[in-house]
Amino acid sequence: MEKTEAVRQFLTNCGSSIVSVTFVKKDGAIRNIQFNPADSSDVKGTGAPLKNQDIVKCRDFRLAKENNAAWRSFDCTRVISIKGRGEVLNFTV
Repeated sequence: MEKTEAVRQFLTNCGSSIVSVTFVKKDGAIRNIQFNPADSSDVKGTGAPLKNQDIVKCRDFRLAKENNAAWRSFDCTRVISIKGRGEVLNFTV
């Protein structure tokens, strides 16, 4: 199964449960975000649709508590691990 497909399927299976995703940013730094995959609040930005299907937009709920600028995105091909509903999916990068 392709990595992007596996990550998206995992997110779908988690429904509205909080998930934690650890991934490598473009600059090489490692980031961890936590979000609800079912969050359907308005995504801020340019309004242009994503052309890269590997990118997932989400709202990091830890940052949402601090302010409204909590929207983040990650590239599924750079995911190290994803956790949700008591399950963990690990990848090599």
